[in-house]
Amino acid sequence: MPDDIKRNYDPRYIYVSCEGENVADKENMGPLAYYPGNFIQNYYYPYKNVPGYMSPFVFVQFMRPERGVLINMECKAWAANIKHERQDRVGSVHFELMID
Repeated sequence: MPDDIKRNYDPRYIYVSCEGENVADKENMGPLAYYPGNFIQNYYYPYKNVPGYMSPFVFVQFMRPERGVLINMECKAWAANIKHERQDRVGSVHFELMID
C-alpha cells in the first residue's frame, strides 16, 4: 500500500493508486491527478442490483506524460479485503498509454 494511502487510511473507503510498472514508466508518466479523489466510498459495495444504482468511478488524469513513448501503467484498488496477485492481475488493472 502506498505511504500516502497508509497515512490517511479509512476503512470506509476503497482507495485507488496508479504507477508506472518500471523505472522508465515512472519517469515518463509525469504527475497524476485523481478525480473526484483517489477513493470510492464503500457504501457502493456490495453491488445489490438496486434500481437507480450508479457505478462509482475514479478518473486518473495524466498531467504531463512524455509524448511518443509507450508507458506501462498499473492501477490497484486498496481495502482490507482486496488481495493482490500480480501474475493474475487480482486487485489491479494494467494498461498502456501512448500519446502522439
